[in-house]
Amino acid sequence: MQLHFALDFDGTISLVDTTDLLLATFADRTWQEIEEEWCAGRIGSRECMSRQVALLEAPRAAMLTALADVKLDPHFAAFVTRAWLRGATVSVVSDGFDLAIIHLLHANGIDLPVTSNRLVETANGRWQASFSNRGEQCPSGTCKCAAVPANRRVVLVGDGRSDFCLASRADFVLAKGSLAAFCVAEGIPHRAISGFADALAFLDPLRARRHAAPSRLMFEDIHA
Repeated sequence: MQLHFALDFDGTISLVDTTDLLLATFADRTWQEIEEEWCAGRIGSRECMSRQVALLEAPRAAMLTALADVKLDPHFAAFVTRAWLRGATVSVVSDGFDLAIIHLLHANGIDLPVTSNRLVETANGRWQASFSNRGEQCPSGTCKCAAVPANRRVVLVGDGRSDFCLASRADFVLAKGSLAAFCVAEGIPHRAISGFADALAFLDPLRARRHAAPSRLMFEDIHA
């Protein structure tokens, strides 16, 4: 069965949270109060982002200019290339927004399938959030579990709360930040990483076994 890498974007591929960057630049401080409601668990991420995006006020050109200095993990492109050489497929699955994700990938010469929320420009520089990839029972804007292929072994690479659900269903997890702590607490097979340099090291044992179908046991053996 073919291997698939599902990559989170903000905080994983991107070194900063691009949604927070746009909100801090183009929305009033009310967005932080809404964020606190989400962090406290009083609202889901979909409601949180809908209310926050409604506060944005800037033309598309200004939004893209604000993203100009955002850096991606310096080893991300090498990871994608090496995963492809191992015969794996790769996609971005994010609870962030397409405007930032696709712009930054293309600006860095990278073309990957992206499943994410959408930013829709309305009038006079105002915006609304669109959640075409949401799940019926999922509070997130993008249901990451539904965004990955069902007929492949899935390795999640992520860093935060939007990855928790998929982490519990993936075959293995490469985890940063709060996702690593979640995997420890829940007993989820994983390897803690600080970035894609560590994720590259995970790929090396797979080369020797490229003719074998990956299994959970295989991932646990690599982790050990």
